Amino acid sequence: MQLKKQWIALAIGLALAQGVQAQDGDDRFKLSGFGTLGVAHSSEDKADVTSDFQTDRGVGASDATSGRLDSRVGVQFNANFTDNFTGVVQAVSEYAVTKSYRPEITLAHVKYRFSSAFSARLGRISAPLYMLSEYQRVGYAMPWARPPQEVYNYLLPMDGIEGQYNISAGDAVIGIQGFYGRIDSEKAKVNAMRGVAVTVDKGASSFRASHILGRVQYVTDDIDALFDTYRNLPIPALAAMATRLDPRDVDGSFSGIGYSYDPGDWFLRSEVIRADYAPSISGKTTSGYASVGYRHGSLTPSLTVAHVDVRGQEMPGALDPFGLLNGAVASNNANRHSYSAALRWDVRDNVAVKFQASRVQNHAGSFGSLDNIQPGFQPGRGYSLLSASVDFVF
Repeated sequence: MQLKKQWIALAIGLALAQGVQAQDGDDRFKLSGFGTLGVAHSSEDKADVTSDFQTDRGVGASDATSGRLDSRVGVQFNANFTDNFTGVVQAVSEYAVTKSYRPEITLAHVKYRFSSAFSARLGRISAPLYMLSEYQRVGYAMPWARPPQEVYNYLLPMDGIEGQYNISAGDAVIGIQGFYGRIDSEKAKVNAMRGVAVTVDKGASSFRASHILGRVQYVTDDIDALFDTYRNLPIPALAAMATRLDPRDVDGSFSGIGYSYDPGDWFLRSEVIRADYAPSISGKTTSGYASVGYRHGSLTPSLTVAHVDVRGQEMPGALDPFGLLNGAVASNNANRHSYSAALRWDVRDNVAVKFQASRVQNHAGSFGSLDNIQPGFQPGRGYSLLSASVDFVF
């Protein structure tokens, strides 16, 4: 019943927005949308490949072939109240942390342009983690069936404030972005999230560097049970170790650097991130990818390589006679690399069909960020992931 009410409310809102747009001839209000109808198949049948680090169902053990990994639909309402004052509301239905396709408000903010160089946004914005953060959910805007999951595994909005200042330096435009806010989702919370990002655009080249700090809480029922138990054990050394490894309240940092070169006929994109939550079980993750593609008429083939390296976790070893804490640390080993070949076919101006084949090789002992682990799963085993999708915008 709750799901039905949310869909009815969303439909009424869209109908009203369409009515406003139709009545207003100066384009002050605009309704648009995007979506992906995708299906994926995984050769790993003892665990799931998921779309986001918070989701525990995707494709693999749950279903060998599924649309959960990529399928979504989103609608966006833009309002231009004045030349300098605008607003955005976006709702997206996707299989995310709620374990359903319940629509969620992913953007809801106002923006004011104080001058040609400086503007600010207040409300719910995309967490400014990556080069592609602003349109990470819009599959049509990307050459792949999905962005490299080794890097783009966070789909979280941020509630807060952001300021953007642009400086012209010859042929280059330098953008300085500062932000402060919080993330509040089912499993992950980030308080006092603050950071800065610098972008440099010149011709076909684009460069971005960012650094973010925050107080991070990653909580599930299993984590609560494990660490509440271990931290209260009458074994001081083991309790102290559990306190250090506890991921429920740690200072974290996130840094990224990316580069894109796109003269039109071909493109090169690369990005490297470092997420540091050590000494908790989340450790320090360094991941990156490089992708190159060529445009030939309506076809865009591309090749992508990606890598993940996780360190900074302290294994309790013999200090843990029960083995549960050791198991938790081991399961956070996500070291792996992958190779992907993708083909995009632009069948219409607003519709693209994509095919993608990926080979993922988990390193020795690695769980590879897979979830829904089943009995018989073998850490360090590789698997293949095949995908087909239709992306559209309207």
